[in-house]
Amino acid sequence: MIQIQRTRTAADVKGFTGAPLQQKLGKLLQYYYDGGGTVDFKPKARQVWGKAKGQLKKESFSKCAYCEADTAVVAHGDVEHFRPKSGYWWLAYCYDNYTFSCQVCNQSYKGNTFNVLGKKLSAPGLPPVLPTDPVKLAKLVASLCPDPAACTDTQVKGLFSVEKADLVHPYVEDPERYFGWKVIPATEEVWLVPKTSSAQAKRATKAAENVLGLNRTELLRLRWNDYDELETLALALQEGNFSDAKKQNLLNRIRRLAGSDRPFAAMRRHFLRSWGLL
Repeated sequence: MIQIQRTRTAADVKGFTGAPLQQKLGKLLQYYYDGGGTVDFKPKARQVWGKAKGQLKKESFSKCAYCEADTAVVAHGDVEHFRPKSGYWWLAYCYDNYTFSCQVCNQSYKGNTFNVLGKKLSAPGLPPVLPTDPVKLAKLVASLCPDPAACTDTQVKGLFSVEKADLVHPYVEDPERYFGWKVIPATEEVWLVPKTSSAQAKRATKAAENVLGLNRTELLRLRWNDYDELETLALALQEGNFSDAKKQNLLNRIRRLAGSDRPFAAMRRHFLRSWGLL
């Protein structure tokens, strides 16, 4: 898992900013009141988050935001709610609550699981009945979630930081601060492990493993294959009899393999740093 950059221009978050966002949130409130304090998201017409998929996929380089595997390899990707709809209905249409995730991480593992160490976010305070006054209704709608084109990453982080979620949000935090990697040559596997002995690193790694399944068998082997190729190139660079120019060229190519667009970029960067190549 690597940190992902959220693009906040109105064109890129089209449909989830300004008037279109307010319209969506207005309908969400209506669903809530009609449902007697709950929202049924099963009707297709209410699943508007699918329209954000293209941009989220682009920002994640077509990789799952969590396991970093190519979504064409592990399972098709889709829009995932970082904070589940079941416990945070008011964030169902919140663009800053979306990530691009493979179906294995999302459906087979994460589901509605979301544990926090701090105080859980409270739902917005709502009146007994939906306001009919346009001004009061607009104010109520605006309280549900931030407009992605009118806020910053820092502001978004501040809104949710009180919870101290176990899971690392790849758009809000740098996962590489918490995650390390361990090679098991005997079984040809690479495991996700805490980067440090800090309680936060251990908690984040445990959640990534248990909630997202980031140490599932398929990923252990896929990561090994990438590691094995990377190590072969690194050994060639360090032990080969090349001219300085060829060495630099090979080093540049190795470093490109750890680019954000590559599968398992966090793991690749970890080992390149440990070998003094990054």
